[in-house]
Amino acid sequence: MVGRLILRRFLGPGPDVSDPAVRRRIGLLEGWVSVAVNLVVFLAKLVPGILIGSVSLVADAVHSLADVVTSGVVIWSFTASTRPPDREHPFGHGRVEYLASLVIALLLLLAAFQFGVASVRSILAPRPLHLSTAVLGMLGVTILLKEWLARLALRLGRWIASPALVADAWHHRSDVLATLVVLAALVGERFGVHGLDGWAGLVVAGFIAWTAFKLIRESVDPLIGASPDSELVRTIRDVAMSVDGVEGIHDLMVHSYGQLLVISLHVEVPARMSLGEAHEIVEEVERRLAERLGAVAVVHADPVDRSHPLYPEVEAVLRDAVEEIEGLEAFHDLRIVCGSDSCDAVVEVVVQGQDPETVAREVRRRVREALPEVREVVITPDRVLVY
Repeated sequence: MVGRLILRRFLGPGPDVSDPAVRRRIGLLEGWVSVAVNLVVFLAKLVPGILIGSVSLVADAVHSLADVVTSGVVIWSFTASTRPPDREHPFGHGRVEYLASLVIALLLLLAAFQFGVASVRSILAPRPLHLSTAVLGMLGVTILLKEWLARLALRLGRWIASPALVADAWHHRSDVLATLVVLAALVGERFGVHGLDGWAGLVVAGFIAWTAFKLIRESVDPLIGASPDSELVRTIRDVAMSVDGVEGIHDLMVHSYGQLLVISLHVEVPARMSLGEAHEIVEEVERRLAERLGAVAVVHADPVDRSHPLYPEVEAVLRDAVEEIEGLEAFHDLRIVCGSDSCDAVVEVVVQGQDPETVAREVRRRVREALPEVREVVITPDRVLVY
């Protein structure tokens, strides 16, 4: 309820999250709300933690202070990522969000290490704790505040597809779970079960480290060029194939720069088309991808003559080869080139996990045995791409 009121107050009704300016306001809103809440939570944990001498509670307070830092990283990322392209960064600064997510994860990892060291010391030299009902109640309030903040960040992060906000949400959620562990240990102390404080801190450190490793993996993948998800590939294929004259696509590559997608792909068009007609098809594919996905697309046209009498026969042999030859993933750009007395087959094959030349020799042998009228089989091994 409070989250909805905040969003309505700062964004108005029905904001368009595809608008970079709106997206930036949402990210900054989450960042500043996080800073305010985490400062309150930090003080609410630190003061009683020092007063009662609880290492796990002080560690948990430092964890909340680290959340202030990570929220500052979120604010910086949304400020930097929306900067327009420049000479040094022609595709913009959208990947700054992935860097922000990685920084948050590394800060979490550092916090986990520090908590672990402090917890081991507490286990080796435990001290009795003296706490009041007011301290326990204050911890309960901080748990509710941080859970609300985690849900707000997760909702906004998923709404605008922001890895930085999702990472910040998990940071808040880790604080909630850490505080629950600390609270359980302190309740145990209250009822005479002593020595739990250090063990609780160790559990908190382990959970934070696990969260950090998870976020590191999710942040690094897009930075080093992770493949797009299958739904995006399917959408790109559907958009390209919806253009009249496109008979197939291959060699699809997608690069993500935050909200900007840069796509390159090859489309197969009838060989009988003129260069001008093929160019019009390519332009239309690029236009539709830009309209549907907001992407910058570069499309290459490959002429294919499926009307040739030998085409379906060679294609059938190649399809069987894909099913039966280990390492042969796919083929494309099949052309039948005929002279005065013979024909050649020219094709590109995608090979993975096997020697490309060995696979090419086997494909060549199969085509020649099945179709003696094909004089030469020219095979070019291609790179393994997304599609």
